[in-house]
Amino acid sequence: MTKRALIFCHMKEDTGGLYPALLRALGFEVNVHDWQEGAAPAAATLAATDMIVALGGAQQVWEEDRHPWLKDEKAIIKDWVGVQAKPYVGLCLGHQLLADAMGGKVGMAGHKEVGVSSVTFSGDTAACRVFNGFSGTTPVTQWHEAEVTRAPEAATVLASSGKCAVQMLAVDGHAFSTQFHHEWDLPTVHGWVPQWRTAMDTATGQPGSYDAFASEMAREEPHLSRLSHGLFESFMRANRLVS
Repeated sequence: MTKRALIFCHMKEDTGGLYPALLRALGFEVNVHDWQEGAAPAAATLAATDMIVALGGAQQVWEEDRHPWLKDEKAIIKDWVGVQAKPYVGLCLGHQLLADAMGGKVGMAGHKEVGVSSVTFSGDTAACRVFNGFSGTTPVTQWHEAEVTRAPEAATVLASSGKCAVQMLAVDGHAFSTQFHHEWDLPTVHGWVPQWRTAMDTATGQPGSYDAFASEMAREEPHLSRLSHGLFESFMRANRLVS
């Protein structure tokens, strides 16, 4: 039977980076739900889904008045992860949505991170052996101005940085999320629409930030690729989503 992945998209220009291709390579049928259209996915769609991947976005998790659909999305995530215990991956906003939905807290970051930085894995894998092969410090790609300020009680913090204490979360072995964008690779970043490139320059207050970011990504590509594929493959194997 064909497995199905549902990608929660929050910005029309977001391609999902590596995830759609990686999932299709494993034989998944990949469907995209655009939350900006307002309606929640149908119950039948969710029932036929084996895995949810929630992408990033410019929205903040507390902006429910501005984006009413956030309430529905968080309710689905809470049920999906907390009740049904089904596979979930959260990326940046998707990471924050997981934390909020499971009872944690999200707020503005003390230090926003934009560009290539680094995170350190805790090495404490007793609570989540899915990622027991990850340790030490590694480069990652970032773009966020909010962060998880308190992790949910049901989650384990697996990575942090000097500027952000909760860079990676795991709920048992069936859900994980990263504040950093481990779905980005060079083709993804080179394919950004002009508005995104300009927005990065605006976010840093420094013209040329996008070009510098792309160049640094190219230098760190072996490390970034190893992390991206390693996280994906470890999770998929642990959840028996790969034959």
